Amino acid sequence: MRRGVDGVYEPPRDILKAIPGIELVEMLRRRDHAWCCGSDGGVKEAFPDFALWTAGERLREAVAITGAEAIVSACPACKENFNDAAKDGIKAYDITELIAKAIGK
Repeated sequence: MRRGVDGVYEPPRDILKAIPGIELVEMLRRRDHAWCCGSDGGVKEAFPDFALWTAGERLREAVAITGAEAIVSACPACKENFNDAAKDGIKAYDITELIAKAIGK
């Protein structure tokens, strides 16, 4: 089953929209059409070059299409893979980090 059918999309977006100083800008491929970062399911362990390439392509899309300075995920593996692949100065965050900063923790 693809997560796109029963995915949770609006609640994390609502959280990001509620944090002062954050502007949510959607990527072209999003929700059930989003492209995986390439890290999960053992891909990074089995095919590390492919995992970094995939994350790099996703980051290039984020910068080129949206002009983003950061990318946010709810997956720690995505955050790690995005940070490993980042070459354009874009920063990856887990949404819980932003929540903690917003509430002063």
